Amino acid sequence: MKKQQLLFLVLSLVLVIAAYKASGGSGKSETEGNETTTFQASILEIQDGYYLVKPVEGSAELNSADQITVPMTNRNPSPEPEVGDVLEIEYDGSIAESYPAQITNVYSIRIIEKSRPPA
Repeated sequence: MKKQQLLFLVLSLVLVIAAYKASGGSGKSETEGNETTTFQASILEIQDGYYLVKPVEGSAELNSADQITVPMTNRNPSPEPEVGDVLEIEYDGSIAESYPAQITNVYSIRIIEKSRPPA
């Protein structure tokens, strides 16, 4: 009787492990890996391959940091962003806790407001 219980337990465990590996083994749902976050920020500086931005008032990202570096990847090539422009940045939702904070996985960057030229 004990051998049958042990065999049943072992087979159950093997089935659970096989099902876990078949689902990808990450413990996340399929939609969880595709989530993105979007925020707006004004450009403070344009550095070598990065924008230094400040999230706009009311942005959840402003609660994390007042300055964030964003790589110049996946951006709309025209028009060329300038200091003072407001960008809409779509990213994976992860912000590295440093100063300034850092976003590494950017999906899109587009200008939503151009800065006004000096009078």
